[in-house]
Amino acid sequence: MSSLLRLASIETPLVFLLILSGASCANSDLLPLDAARSAVRDGDFARAVGFYQTYLEDQPDDYEVLKEYTFTLGERWAYDGGDRGPIIRNLERLYELRPSEEDVQGLLSLMLVREGQAGSEAGRFEESEQIYRRAIAVNPEAGLAQYNLGMLYDKQGKGDQAFAQYRAAAAKRPQIPDLYLRLGEVYLGRGDFDRAIVTLGLVVELSGVSTYLLPQAHCGIARAYHSKGMMADAVKAGERAGDECELGS
Repeated sequence: MSSLLRLASIETPLVFLLILSGASCANSDLLPLDAARSAVRDGDFARAVGFYQTYLEDQPDDYEVLKEYTFTLGERWAYDGGDRGPIIRNLERLYELRPSEEDVQGLLSLMLVREGQAGSEAGRFEESEQIYRRAIAVNPEAGLAQYNLGMLYDKQGKGDQAFAQYRAAAAKRPQIPDLYLRLGEVYLGRGDFDRAIVTLGLVVELSGVSTYLLPQAHCGIARAYHSKGMMADAVKAGERAGDECELGS
């Protein structure tokens, strides 16, 4: 009996120590994540990224934390700029695991568009085209990638391909005034005056987004009315466009 008591007295502290040790390990696993979230709350994204990386080294399959970390990277990039590569790689992984999540689709598509724009500015047109097409596949309903692909074709003098992309983008009604200005001017140049008036009218409707393109839109509308022989409407639209708008003979 006494030996059993002695054994119990030895085992009890050992069990207690094992419990403490397990709790300590669990706490140590959570510490980097807590620190990362605290740094995000403080607006210290650089420090947060380091803590997230530490946590994910030990928990690489934690989808929710990988997503949280990736969106923190995206917010940091929005403020500071820098390398988009790590964000895109993480988003591709998240998209592969759960392709139906709209916020992942949206951010991945946006970051791909930014990557495509950088390639276009550097003259890497084939690379940019592939990136834009990937962005369209990821988020086909947004329209932004197709608008940028249209501009890429415009830059290369591929008018028909640009027109097709602008039409596809416009069908999704993104709030991009320049898209409707470009498309409206193509309709105008092709003699499709009714579509030109409607499409350029979308630039006017989006004046809350930007007023910069309004004179060009009003002038295009005026020229379309003029070509249709609707002179009173042409004069009104021309007045809105300003003195630099020429309707022709």
